[in-house]
Amino acid sequence: MLLRLSVFIHVLLASISLSHARPHLGHGRHLSHRNVAHHIHASRNTGSTPGTPTTPEITVRNTTRTRRRRCTARQLDLEALEGQLLEITDPSNLPSLALESAAPSSSSDPSSSGAPSSPAVGAPPEPSPTQAPPPSSPPPSSSRVSQLFPVPGFSRSWSTCPEAPNPRELSDGTLRPGNVLRTTMYYYGNAPDGRPAMVGHFPQGSFTFKNYPQGGFSFYAPGPGDVDLTTAKEATFGYSVFFPEGFAFNRGGKLPGLYGGNSNEEATSCSGGRRDTSCFSVRLMWRRDGDGEFYTYLPPGFDSNNRLCNVPPFSECNPTYGASVGRGSFRFPTGTWTTVAERVRLNDPGQSNGEIQLFVNGQSVLNVGGLVLRDSGAGRIRGIQAQTFFGGSTADWASPKDQDIYFSDFSVAITQSF
Repeated sequence: MLLRLSVFIHVLLASISLSHARPHLGHGRHLSHRNVAHHIHASRNTGSTPGTPTTPEITVRNTTRTRRRRCTARQLDLEALEGQLLEITDPSNLPSLALESAAPSSSSDPSSSGAPSSPAVGAPPEPSPTQAPPPSSPPPSSSRVSQLFPVPGFSRSWSTCPEAPNPRELSDGTLRPGNVLRTTMYYYGNAPDGRPAMVGHFPQGSFTFKNYPQGGFSFYAPGPGDVDLTTAKEATFGYSVFFPEGFAFNRGGKLPGLYGGNSNEEATSCSGGRRDTSCFSVRLMWRRDGDGEFYTYLPPGFDSNNRLCNVPPFSECNPTYGASVGRGSFRFPTGTWTTVAERVRLNDPGQSNGEIQLFVNGQSVLNVGGLVLRDSGAGRIRGIQAQTFFGGSTADWASPKDQDIYFSDFSVAITQSF
């Protein structure tokens, strides 16, 4: 009898505590939503074995009369009840009642994924979201800045991404372009969604830079002087690219990437079918239907670089032009931004331990090691090879119509120095 009374009083106190705590629960998540209240009753376990202690059974049922009973409970002398409870029994003999807050806790840790935890067994299912993210979207914790800088722990960096800390202006003053091809034109404007962008134009029929009309643009850019890429053994370069709705990819075209070599002059020599042991370039390329790939010029004569020819899902080493590496490992969509970032690690002179890696929207899609990017200690990363054009070297590569391309969020980080 005393045990039953103690259980009733203990549960009654918990119910009163809950009624006082209700205003502090999360919006839309309080215990009385859907006009459902809870009564908790203690009853004897009639199926117990004679001679053994009786274990109170907790039963939960729904009723609309709870509010009236709670109001009556508030009129009780709580101090007297607590005193009687202490006199009747030791609280350690009471059954425990675990109460779970209806409001989920939040974390200020930026590394937290923000994904909800798995529901407890027997808990009611959470309502389905009105719209699930597309399968190709990055995880919810991923931000554009983290996609531009996929390798943590970098020492020096700069970015024109507006969301980045202390962003630089997207301008020639930041990029410091050199070797500009003056017969092509780029300008700073806005993408269709209003984001600040560098804009390139492809006239119908344009391909490469040796034919008329010319389209796209070409220059080499070291970037801000306070982040000297020639001191980097490993660096990342990221940017966002926007192909408008209806963009006609045709057979393919070039996109920016990092370049390097033994000197500033020699470093600009590795493109357009020109190969040399004194330079390298690691650009990107789009292909039919927007298939993406690495497009590389690495020093010739090193057997270890032949591994680029076998990277899945498809790779091809052209004897004259650059190597198509990992074609189709991702795809550029139209009408939305794609954020790409490449990591280039120089090999030690005399060793085949260079690396190139590509991230798309924060996800690693290509990673190739055991490479030679330089044949001496003079070989350094020199900057951004900012090029875009249709081609291919023949007319069947040409842009099928007048169309534009947009670049934003240029970002560089030195992830390891010499």
